Amino acid sequence: MLRSLLQRVPQADRTEAIRAAIDSIGSDGTADIGLTVLLLSELPDDETKQALRARLLRLLEGGQTELVRASADFSGVEPESFDRLFNAALVLLEHKALIVSASAHEVLASLFKASSHLLRAQHQLVWASLQRLLAQEHSQGLAYAIWLRWVFCENAELHFFFERPYWDFLRQGLQYGDSERRKQCLAILKQSVAIAASDESSIAKICSSEDGITDRTAIVAQYDRFCTVFETIVLGRYLNQVIECEDDLRLLASTDSAMQAEWLYTLPASSLHPAMQDANRKFIGNWIMRSRFQPDTSEAFISFFRSSFLPWATQGSLFTSSLRLEAGCLRCKHGDRLIEYIQHLLQRSSSHPAITTLLINVVLDLLAARRSFAYANVYILEGLARAFEVSPPMILEFGELEKLTSLASWAALPEVARDYVLLRCLKLCRDNASRAAGSVQSEVVAKAITRWNEVEAMLKGAAGEGLPAGTVATRHSEPSNRDVREDAAIELCHVLRRDRKQSLEPRDAETKLLEIWTDLEYLEYPKKLLLFFPSALLDPRLVRKTLDSGELGNSVVEMVRNLQLVSGTRTYLISPLVCAVRLVVMAVPATAAVLIAKDLILGYAEHLPEPTVDLRLEDATSHVLQSVAPALKVLSYEYYFGPRETLGAAALLDMTSRLGSNDSDMVVSLLDSLLEPWTCQTVPPPTISPWKSTLQLQLALLCCEQVPSSFVYEGLLKKLHYILSLEPLPRFRYLLIWMIVRLYIKYEPLRASLFGQLVTKDHHSNPKYVASLMKIAVMLASTENAEANFGSKLAAAMIPLAASSKIIIRHEAQWRFPVLMDIARSRSWNAITDNVAFTALDDYIRSLDLFEQPPRERLLDRFDPVKDHTLTNLVEGPWYGLDNTEEPICRREDFVDLYKRDAELGDGLPPSCMPLGAPPAPIPATAASSEPPLLVDDPQHPLPASQPNDSRALQTKGSASTSPALPPNPHLRPHPNNLIVIASLVENPHNLGGLSRISEALGASSLHLANPPKTLSTNAFLSLSVASHLHLPIHALPIPALPAFLAARRSEGFTVVGLEQTDRSLILGSEGCKLPGRVVLVLGSERGGIPARVLAECGVLVEIEQRGVTRSLNVQTAAGVVLFEYMRQHGMGGR
Repeated sequence: MLRSLLQRVPQADRTEAIRAAIDSIGSDGTADIGLTVLLLSELPDDETKQALRARLLRLLEGGQTELVRASADFSGVEPESFDRLFNAALVLLEHKALIVSASAHEVLASLFKASSHLLRAQHQLVWASLQRLLAQEHSQGLAYAIWLRWVFCENAELHFFFERPYWDFLRQGLQYGDSERRKQCLAILKQSVAIAASDESSIAKICSSEDGITDRTAIVAQYDRFCTVFETIVLGRYLNQVIECEDDLRLLASTDSAMQAEWLYTLPASSLHPAMQDANRKFIGNWIMRSRFQPDTSEAFISFFRSSFLPWATQGSLFTSSLRLEAGCLRCKHGDRLIEYIQHLLQRSSSHPAITTLLINVVLDLLAARRSFAYANVYILEGLARAFEVSPPMILEFGELEKLTSLASWAALPEVARDYVLLRCLKLCRDNASRAAGSVQSEVVAKAITRWNEVEAMLKGAAGEGLPAGTVATRHSEPSNRDVREDAAIELCHVLRRDRKQSLEPRDAETKLLEIWTDLEYLEYPKKLLLFFPSALLDPRLVRKTLDSGELGNSVVEMVRNLQLVSGTRTYLISPLVCAVRLVVMAVPATAAVLIAKDLILGYAEHLPEPTVDLRLEDATSHVLQSVAPALKVLSYEYYFGPRETLGAAALLDMTSRLGSNDSDMVVSLLDSLLEPWTCQTVPPPTISPWKSTLQLQLALLCCEQVPSSFVYEGLLKKLHYILSLEPLPRFRYLLIWMIVRLYIKYEPLRASLFGQLVTKDHHSNPKYVASLMKIAVMLASTENAEANFGSKLAAAMIPLAASSKIIIRHEAQWRFPVLMDIARSRSWNAITDNVAFTALDDYIRSLDLFEQPPRERLLDRFDPVKDHTLTNLVEGPWYGLDNTEEPICRREDFVDLYKRDAELGDGLPPSCMPLGAPPAPIPATAASSEPPLLVDDPQHPLPASQPNDSRALQTKGSASTSPALPPNPHLRPHPNNLIVIASLVENPHNLGGLSRISEALGASSLHLANPPKTLSTNAFLSLSVASHLHLPIHALPIPALPAFLAARRSEGFTVVGLEQTDRSLILGSEGCKLPGRVVLVLGSERGGIPARVLAECGVLVEIEQRGVTRSLNVQTAAGVVLFEYMRQHGMGGR
């Protein structure tokens, strides 16, 4: 209201009005002080200004602090008045009332502007006040804000305060503060380092060198790089930019680093904070382990290791998501990296006993707390144990041994993990006693050593005779009531099998089975009983009785069905169950109908259960357990869980391959049930359908091989052709073609129908299907009973197909025609080999480079209908690499194991419809690929490591500073230019179409794409390019060739300009951003931007000024801005 009244007073009379207002207001209330501040903000003349300042000073001294703000210039103020005001504001800064402290902050901020008045004693008071504020959590935000303003005072003389608390508070703000506080701390750090580097007495406080002070410019440069990396990783948080920081992280953490180690722990500690994105934390954590991060062996590192690294590294998701199958063994990659890192830390610290002891106790305390993910304890303990084994000087003390022995009694772990912890702790105690010979061992440790010796002797003795079931940890413990009841049920299974030899009555057998099943359900399906029960339930002698006893048969069928349901979550049951069903069905064929084997096969075909995460972790742990000592090799996965589920999958396929020998009707019924959902699917089907599985078609293929000769093949072939015409997934198409070819081989008269479909003129309706028909026809031409007439008709039909307007058909015909010609030459089909047109086409196709180095998928989908018709090719053939939707459910080794078990039983089995075949041959290497891979940093040819003063670009998606736009050039005129646009990294056809359009419209000389033939044929590209590609030279530039291409253009005088937001990018349109006349413009990918290897080739980097919240532009939009700026600067366009 007062401001409104003053605005109504004429300017000439306003000073007198303000003086009258000053004389009229009091000095007791908040409103009075507020009026004083308001009058000061109206900026009256100097005399009035001095009166208002004097009034504010009196109010401060009198305790009236509310709403006091000093925003005017303090030049010319008397020193005594300035000191009194400064001291009063400093005292009020620590006031509990927020409004008071905030007002005092504003006062101090204004006083800092007049820093020439500040004495060293006053600066000391500021630092003392800041320390008190920083020590209280509620006032830290205010403290860092004042600190930031204070460090930029002209005469602050900060080097007097560069003691440990100064730097500790900065590190605390960086590690635990929010984004604003971290930015404040980074600015304070930069200014403080610059001041310290210029002062002889302070430089040692920021430098890590103990042999003397290194180059001061290099020190400042490294701290600046640290701040940039910190901002990129912790504040920016873009994963692709975080990855690009790896070189700089390596430099900062190297022995050549001039930074003090405490700062190096602050960065990864902040990056591993739970508030950060999981992907970023995972990259930083893996980098720590991969680079063996340990700048020094100080207690600061111990604190980082305990408080930041281990809480991240022991997360369960890291272990469950990194399970990988390598050389037939399931490994936990994160766990393996953790083992190696902990082993490295302890080995490196072995020359520093105190640090070694601290590290060991950190690890053992974490394990003893028993709050970590169960399997994390396994890998942490293994890292400690391996370090102990390779470090002879390392000896565990009494307290550490006590912690180990307490771990040995850990009962709440899963069984394999429990056995591992027990045996590893016992062995560590034994090895430590051997190393510390002569020392007195405690009673607990002595018992542990004795127990290890007993276990080792037992395992060595059982290696040849077989180890009793049960975990090692519970072998000497008192059995629980649950264990007793489970053992009783297993004994009843043995009794049942013995009684069968004595003609057990069906009713008695049913009673015993129901009793066992009751225990099985009551005990919630315990593993040991589950693994034994199927062989007892499906003993051939018992199942024969089901043929005469309907009640017993119903009970057995119901139990088998329930066991199949239980195997959905307990996959270790699959192998015992399926193997038992297979043996009884083969031994007593009539039981296949009683047990409804068809339903069991269909149930697993629809959904073959996969091992749970817990079971897979146990599997991975078993390999770690076996590595503890040679005697523990017997403690394999099979010891704990029985045969792997892959053996059950092999048994399922093998059983299906033998069904036709005894029951062809069941085979036909099973085939119809398998194909029914495929024939009734929606049209068009999605690429990936959740109900489809490779196993379904594998079983259907085995059924097709066993269809009786009386079966009507025409209907089956028609059904398979229909499914093939719809199916989009390559691996499913491969199996369907396999089935169709095998049926044509069995029933030759149906081959003639192929030509009717191949010579059709309508190639546009389903080109993929026509391409498949060509594959089938050429495969049939390679069979022994193929005739020359068939080959001649096929060759004639493929001539027009090789010129088809549909790319799929044209390419397939060109790939298949040379194969057909090879067949004709081997069979002496002269009608084909002597045909001039045929030989000319064949010679032309063979002259193409791509024919000599075919794409990988051409090697994967090769199929010989006779030689490749094997179980080995069926379960692990190269065709599995056509897509990555499923992994093989079993391997050739599983069939070998299955047949070995059959041989041991000695029972004769009906023949299989498909031979096992030889082991799979390796896929030939090929240099060609239909789609070049995305460019990533090549580990075989890494970029040179960063140097302290390196200017390599580091991506930072920061907002560009504002700058006025340059005026347009009025002398624009059209003329040719030397602007090349590189879009090889861009993936989206929509964006590429837009880039073609805007490049041509704004006069670019050429556009380079990774794969022009593929890109220019897509509807997405054509819909946006609107024929611009017909007027613009478009060249192929595969991504792997990009760095070499850019280097070549630079040698020709071009300047490589990268469009990327980095810490050295120029703002497009600013005075300092002048684009050269000859430019190669590189555009980054939509997700990852420009990779480091390409950035290294860029001589200039530019970015577009952005003022909104969104951090990036679409690639075609950004390219258009750059092209227009180039046109504006170089006089292009004229309009």
